[in-house]
Amino acid sequence: MSAEQLLYLDGSWVPGDGVQEVRDRWTGAVLGTVAVGGAVHARLAVDAACGALGRPFDVPARSRVLTAVAAAVADRAEEFADAIVAETGKPVTAARGEVGRAVETLTWAAEEAKRLTGEVVALDAVEAGAGTLAFTVAEPRGVVAAITPFNFPLNLVLHKVAPALAAGNAVVLKPSDKAVLVAGLLVAAFADAGLPVGRLNLVTGPPAEIVDAWIDDPRVAVLTFTGSSRVGWELKARSPRKRHVLELGSTTAMVVRADADLPRAAADAVTAALSNSGQACVSLQRVYVERAVVSEFVEELATRMGAVASGDPRLPSTMVGPLITAEATSRLVGTIEAAVADGARVVTGGTVSADGVLAPTLLVDVDDKSRIVCEEAFGPVVSVIEVDSLADALARVNGSDDGLNTSIYTGDLASALTYARSAEAGSVLVNMPPSFRADHMPYGGVKDSGQGTEGVRYAIEELLHHKLVVLKP
Repeated sequence: MSAEQLLYLDGSWVPGDGVQEVRDRWTGAVLGTVAVGGAVHARLAVDAACGALGRPFDVPARSRVLTAVAAAVADRAEEFADAIVAETGKPVTAARGEVGRAVETLTWAAEEAKRLTGEVVALDAVEAGAGTLAFTVAEPRGVVAAITPFNFPLNLVLHKVAPALAAGNAVVLKPSDKAVLVAGLLVAAFADAGLPVGRLNLVTGPPAEIVDAWIDDPRVAVLTFTGSSRVGWELKARSPRKRHVLELGSTTAMVVRADADLPRAAADAVTAALSNSGQACVSLQRVYVERAVVSEFVEELATRMGAVASGDPRLPSTMVGPLITAEATSRLVGTIEAAVADGARVVTGGTVSADGVLAPTLLVDVDDKSRIVCEEAFGPVVSVIEVDSLADALARVNGSDDGLNTSIYTGDLASALTYARSAEAGSVLVNMPPSFRADHMPYGGVKDSGQGTEGVRYAIEELLHHKLVVLKP
């Protein structure tokens, strides 16, 4: 793969102020260059988006474009998967899965574009409204600034872009610096599909400079961001008059009761903790296991984790590849070492290969106040913590500052319902991995894990304004 990635502004590919090399995460080979834009380009992107909003983009056209892009991504699935692997080091099996989900996201958006309706409001239910007819009209909010992460460089971009376009908005996109070529491939697919000029604009370069320009620009109506809690809440604090959709971090927890199917729970824990090398907002980080079965569960989990293939992300058997940077690996190793210094024990893993890949790591005897429990790990590490009861597990789960997804494994319906009602999380899954996400389901967190809801239909609602119209003869 080789590319010279430019900025995409107002329907044209244009140079920035300079270029930056992009290297293969695994081999280190140069993949190409990416244009470095800045505040001026960020403002030009908003100019283009505002211009596009003044031109028609009706529902049939939106649906046609989104359907065409879905077909293009499906037709070029291996090209997109190869780009994801090259730029981010994501294992190829996971990359192919992401491309398949991206096609679904686009397809859902194309269908949901046709279902944008208001509702009749019964104003005549009060005396003052007698003789009136009232209804709401769904209107786009305007310019949407989408700021996306590296870990799902195709599908998480589409969770911003596809609903925004389906709702009739215009988008200015700033992808992660670590996944610019994937974003460029996607923007090119939209351009080839006939997306009207200015409806989607791509700016790459220094995040602070570009995003600051959008924060300060009153023409930007919405900031939609996926990333760390610290950055997300800072964006909101600096732009309180804008609409925000924030999908932020988590220290995802799972509870295993004594009556659970332990092999099933352990198998799902491996999937939840190690998929995408543990680099996901809903990657499993904490497992609270009742005392009576903790030894059996740890043995089962350690056996399964020890059998996981790691290394070269281009091998279909690889589940755990390199983290996004060597610095990310060093940071996580330091966090593991700090936990061990506080009394934790490494059951399996904890080592880094000559290729720089952190082995899938299982910790036990972990202090609840350890960083490995309290801070998002974003890597292939999971801690098992012994608890006395469901109440004890709930207290520890809810003691976290975040709450995105969580799950419980139990054979008892009453326990499942108690957990579902009491867990402080955006989603509660029963006898399913907490990393589960379907692209049309509502998805969002509570507490420090975010604000607003994604999932195609729900994201569209976040990006619409419902105007009330009242008629009286």
